[in-house]
Amino acid sequence: VRKSRSKMRLVTYEPTPSRDRLGVLISDKVVDLALARDACEKDTRTDIPILPSDMMSFLNEGDTAIRAAGTVAEWCQRQLKKIGKVSMTSSTLLSHDLKKIQLRAPVPRPSKILCLALNYQAHAAEGGNPDLPEKPYVFIKPGIHPVVGPGDKVFKVPESDNFIFEGELAVVIGKCCHHVPADKAYDVITGYTIVNDMSARDLGKTIRPGMVDWFRVKAFDSSLPMGPCLTTKDEIEDPHNLRLVVRVNGQTTQDAFTSEMFHKIPQVIEFITHYITLDPGDIIATGTPGGSKDALKVGDKVEVEIEKIGALASVIAERPE
Repeated sequence: VRKSRSKMRLVTYEPTPSRDRLGVLISDKVVDLALARDACEKDTRTDIPILPSDMMSFLNEGDTAIRAAGTVAEWCQRQLKKIGKVSMTSSTLLSHDLKKIQLRAPVPRPSKILCLALNYQAHAAEGGNPDLPEKPYVFIKPGIHPVVGPGDKVFKVPESDNFIFEGELAVVIGKCCHHVPADKAYDVITGYTIVNDMSARDLGKTIRPGMVDWFRVKAFDSSLPMGPCLTTKDEIEDPHNLRLVVRVNGQTTQDAFTSEMFHKIPQVIEFITHYITLDPGDIIATGTPGGSKDALKVGDKVEVEIEKIGALASVIAERPE
C-alpha cells in the first residue's frame, strides 16, 4: 500500500436497521470502507489489506488498517469528485447520502470509558472547587451500555432533579498500551470524537458528607452520547486548540477552547497507563469547561460541537420502565 496521509473522519452507520458498518465520511457522503477497499484494489490493481466491516475490529488492526483505510479513502474522494458516487458495479452503490442513513456512536462498544473530573478551572469553580487537583482526577463509566449515538435519546434518571450535560473532547485509543510516557502518548491515539458526559449530579451526595456516589451520578445507561465521527489524529494538528460549544434548545451554554484543559492529554495518558492497560477503542473523556449548570428536562435537545469533528445532538427522554 502506498503511503497515505490517513486524514479521515470515520463513522459507524446503519445501512439497514441493526446492522452496523464501518464508513468514512467525505463531505456529505458516507462510504462503506470494507466494500470500497475491494473496489479500490480492483480499480488500482494494487494489494490492499482487507479492512474489517466494523469499527471495533478495525481499531484492533492498528496502524495497518489505518494506512489501508487512508488509501481507500483517498480513492473514494477521487471517485466522488469524478463521478459523484462510489460503486462496486453499476448496480452496487457503496456511497450513501449522510441524510439518508443513521449514524451510530463511532466507537459503539468500548471496553473502558475513563473520564476526567475538574480538568477546567471554570467548571471546577462553578462546583465550589477553586483549586484544581494536582494529579488527573479520573473516574470510570461502564463500557458499552452508557454509549449512544447521534440523535439518540438520553434517558433521564427519574429521581434526579439536577440532570446535567457536559460537552467534552474524547480521545480514542488505538493500541494496547501500558506505562506510556507523555512524549509517546500520541503514538497510542487513533483520533478524537465528541462525548456528552451526562450526569445526575444531585444523586452524588447521598451517601454521607465528603463522599461522592460516582456510580449513581455517572454510570447509568445512555449516559455517554458519542459522535458524530472519529476524526483521525492526523486531521487534528493540536487537540488543545479546538473550540467547544454546547447549545441547549438552540441557546449557547458552553463556549470554550480545549487549550483551557489543566491536565493535557499526554500527561493524562501517562497517568492512566501507570495504573491500567488501555486497549484499542478505549475512550478518555478529557473533562468539561464551565457553563454546564442548568438542569435539563424531558424534551430538551442538547448539541455539542467541536471544530474538526462536527456536532453531536441528543434528546432528553423519560426512561422506560
